[in-house]
Amino acid sequence: MSKAPRPTLDSLAGRFARKDPPVVAANVDSEPTTASEAAPAAAEPPAASTRSVKAKADTRVQILTRIDPTTRKRLKVIAAEQERTIQEICEEAIRDFVARHSK
Repeated sequence: MSKAPRPTLDSLAGRFARKDPPVVAANVDSEPTTASEAAPAAAEPPAASTRSVKAKADTRVQILTRIDPTTRKRLKVIAAEQERTIQEICEEAIRDFVARHSK
C-alpha cells in the first residue's frame, strides 16, 4: 500500500490563509427598488473591509482563563438566551469588575 505524498506546510499555509469573501445570495427574480439596491453588493473591496476589522482586533489583547465545565455550560446557555457571544459577556463582566474596583 503506497501513501500519497503529504503536502508541505507552505502549501497548506497558502491555502488556509486565503479568506474568500462571503457569497451574498441575490434574488434574481426581483428588480431593485432603490439606487442602493441597484449598486453592487460589495461597494468596497474585501481587503479594505477586512483591514478595518483587523485594525480593531489589533487594539485588544488576549487573556486566557479556565473555568469548570458546569459553569461553561451554564454560560453557553445564557449567551444563547441573550443572543450574545460568550466573548461579549466576558468583556462586559471584566469591564464592570474594573469599573467597580477602580479609584
